[in-house]
Amino acid sequence: MTAFSQLLISGILIGSIYALMSIGLTLVFGVLRVVNFAHGEFLMLAMYGAWGITQVLGLNPYWGLIAIVPAMFLFGAIVHRLIVQPALDKPHLVVVFATMGLSIFMQNVALMAMSADLRDVPPVFAQSVIIGPLYFKAELLLGFVVTLVCTVALQWIIRKTYLGKAIRATVQDGEAAMLMGIPVPHIFLITFAGGSALVGLAACIMLPLFSVFPTVGLNFVLIAFVIVVLGGMGSIEGALLGGICVGVVQSLSGYYIAPAFGQMFFFILFLLVMIFRPNGLLGQKGAANIGMNS
Repeated sequence: MTAFSQLLISGILIGSIYALMSIGLTLVFGVLRVVNFAHGEFLMLAMYGAWGITQVLGLNPYWGLIAIVPAMFLFGAIVHRLIVQPALDKPHLVVVFATMGLSIFMQNVALMAMSADLRDVPPVFAQSVIIGPLYFKAELLLGFVVTLVCTVALQWIIRKTYLGKAIRATVQDGEAAMLMGIPVPHIFLITFAGGSALVGLAACIMLPLFSVFPTVGLNFVLIAFVIVVLGGMGSIEGALLGGICVGVVQSLSGYYIAPAFGQMFFFILFLLVMIFRPNGLLGQKGAANIGMNS
């Protein structure tokens, strides 16, 4: 029973890390209704940035948040302005191929600049947190707390602030929102840049736990897509629940069956949810067309 409890807690904690990297993807899809296939490369870029800060300044990657999050916000704004915005009024496949092209470009630039070597940083905390018979990796606990704070903060922003009301109005009816004086193109830009900033936050939290290399984004972007669809397209709290489900399934199957089958089992879970609840765990009917849950 102790082993099962340990695996369950570990799965919840690692799942929250997965959810953190997926929230930005959920936010972008929920408002712009486009899928950013370069999401994994945004994570890779931010992880390299955090790693560079640790090497140059000798700081732990959490201090890198001060620089990485604003830098990723700016990078996201540039990508939106140059690549995403011109394709928004074109067929959906244009955005798909544009972001896929950006993904391949970023991977190859990283490979040329950084080689294929794995780069990592030492653990930030020397000791684990022990509660009774259970052990908790401090970095995972911190990631869990950060994910909860981000989820609650985003929900508050979307439901209580003027910006959030403008976002919800844009999602519900963009043309009517423009007639009411809401600058819809600016809302799209802020949302895409904000989603990129959240990826920067996730990268700094993940760097003490995972190595960074040019194709690291491929390892995580598939998980992120599963989480977004599993939780419900456009649902921020659904992304948290989906991430936890993926983490728990991966943890339990890796221990009781084999680590190599971890992805297989959370894809089975994904297929079951799609069969019996096509809108996702917390999604609403028609979310793929409606966008973010309001």
